[in-house]
Amino acid sequence: MENLFAQYGLTPWGAAPNHRHMEWYRRGKMAFIHFTVNTFTDREWGDGTESPAVFDPSELDCRQWAKVLKEGGFTTAILTAKHHDGFCLWDTAYTEHCVRNSPLKRDVVREFTDACREFGIKPGIYLSPWDRHEPCWGTEEYNGYFNGQITELLTNYGKIWEFWWDGAGSTEARYDWKQWVDTIRRLQPDCILWGALGSAEYLDCRWVGNEEGRAGDPCYATIETDIIREEICSVLNHGIRGGSRFIPAETNTSIRPGWFYHASQDHQVKTVEQLVDYWFHSAGRNTTILLNLPPDRRGLIHEIDARNVRLWKERMDGIFARNLAEGARLEASDTIHPDCGAENLLNSEDNAFYASAVRNPEVVLTFEKPVTFDCFRVEEVIELGHRVHGFALDVLQEGEWKTLLERKCIGFCYADRFAPVTADAVRLRITDADADPVLRFLGLYNGAWTEEEKEQTEGELTGLTVEPIQGGVTVDLGGIFPYDGVIWDVPEMEIYAFNGTRYEKVYAGPGGAVRFAPVTGSYKLKLLTLHKTDSLPRVFFGRMPE
Repeated sequence: MENLFAQYGLTPWGAAPNHRHMEWYRRGKMAFIHFTVNTFTDREWGDGTESPAVFDPSELDCRQWAKVLKEGGFTTAILTAKHHDGFCLWDTAYTEHCVRNSPLKRDVVREFTDACREFGIKPGIYLSPWDRHEPCWGTEEYNGYFNGQITELLTNYGKIWEFWWDGAGSTEARYDWKQWVDTIRRLQPDCILWGALGSAEYLDCRWVGNEEGRAGDPCYATIETDIIREEICSVLNHGIRGGSRFIPAETNTSIRPGWFYHASQDHQVKTVEQLVDYWFHSAGRNTTILLNLPPDRRGLIHEIDARNVRLWKERMDGIFARNLAEGARLEASDTIHPDCGAENLLNSEDNAFYASAVRNPEVVLTFEKPVTFDCFRVEEVIELGHRVHGFALDVLQEGEWKTLLERKCIGFCYADRFAPVTADAVRLRITDADADPVLRFLGLYNGAWTEEEKEQTEGELTGLTVEPIQGGVTVDLGGIFPYDGVIWDVPEMEIYAFNGTRYEKVYAGPGGAVRFAPVTGSYKLKLLTLHKTDSLPRVFFGRMPE
């Protein structure tokens, strides 16, 4: 593609993607597979004291996982080879705390990677730097230990497409990030590296700043590494216009409230329409999708989860089955070359694009008879960097142009849905750009909109795990649930919400029954008090006792 762009004098504006980024963008939907001892202890975080004997799936079948993913339209899957508890799903030489000493005695990573390749899925690996079992964690020795595990996973299991580590438990750790990254780049040069905190300068992609599956609008791929290192979630969620580094966001969430399987959550699996909403708030906002599908205690992806992702694919395929723009007469501002005309916007080939010769071009679609649509999609040639920073979509009704929506970032893909609108013509206007825009695609569709209410249960959260800590307690919710109130019988307290890697203060003041701004992407709290108490806290969303 670089030679093609050079042929027309097109060069990147600002920070731009590399070959790994473009492969990553084109994956579409990726799956997370959270599976370890937590599945069998009914916890979200293990503490490293779990016996390998508890890891005993009765019907483990990684081929079933891969088949479900294929039917659901996923292209990539990332397995938690080691979570924070330190239990390893492969036959590692570095610890006895692994599948070798479980009743299963099978290399799950091997079966996972083999199954992925059989079904055309790209395998990826999650490896937690935080290891609550390994005695040398937090020491210089651990850097070599972890590097050895990276080497095993990237040497013995074929091509790995993404390597994932998060910052949970690691804010104070002194890791040798460079050593680990050098190993990854040497062994698997095409592997996408996802990370956080101190690994910021080495990353290909970043956290989106929450675990509820919602990218910001706008969500630029450009950012500064200090934002990642300091984990400023609001900026991670939106990126930075003109940021010096191209590190796009990956929007992760779970199909269930928890990251690991809990039978009590079988009735809380995301519905098809909730998954559609997730697509528009992730893939539709210049990010990729990473949806967690946790295997159950049998070692299978649950039937409800499997059904919903299959129906989700059918629903999305139906939405984008027919581009109504293909039936329109197309007019646009001048192009830099006849080969780069606006007609290429209706061509799905990557090497076809519209390269404007002006800074604020317009593209007009005129129909022979009024057309009704409730969704649109536009794509920028992101290989040339973020050029567009403002655009509007107008509709012509009764001879008058009316603005339907105004947005900022396009990036690899921007898509939105809205209540159905009927128009004689549709106009895309670029209102703000740093360089002459180069667009790849424009589409209008009908059938995306739904008025289905999103379920959000109010009242007291149940199934909490409360554990004492110095000066207070932690409260594990068992999954990602919204909350905005706590009752705790103490004179004074501080409340901290866990955002995925660290705690953020949400309340400080008198105890008893307290309210605070809703927290929507957290699965754990920390409550601190200077006063001794035996009472247990209660957590609420919406309704609280009078």
